[in-house]
Amino acid sequence: MPLWWTMNVHANEFLYENSLSTVEIIKKIETPIDKLQAFTNILKNSDESDKTNLTIYIGDSVGDLLCLLEADIGIVIASSSSLRKIVTHFGVSFVPLFSALIKKQKEHVEGSAFGWKGLSGVLYTVSSWAEVHSFIIGS
Repeated sequence: MPLWWTMNVHANEFLYENSLSTVEIIKKIETPIDKLQAFTNILKNSDESDKTNLTIYIGDSVGDLLCLLEADIGIVIASSSSLRKIVTHFGVSFVPLFSALIKKQKEHVEGSAFGWKGLSGVLYTVSSWAEVHSFIIGS
């Protein structure tokens, strides 16, 4: 990983008053189709000449499924039982993110190509945002 890298985060936002969250969400993206359209636009606007950039989508429900599968790395956080049923029915695998990361690092050390691919039929699972933080930030 380079010393300097850019991370762009796209999400609904919390409403703030006097630097404190009101816990209300400013909903920019609400439906699964809204999510897919927004994610597709993000992908179209990214620098396609730079293949070192990865897309990561984090979700927890059936409404996130299309984007999770489209991303280079689809991360499912504390998934719902309905998401697990649908994903399993269509032959998509769940792999713990930490285990997958260790496997990818071993492949890289052994000289294999180090890559993550979207539409691979694999979704990575985490149980908490702390795991996501460790993966993205590396701490």
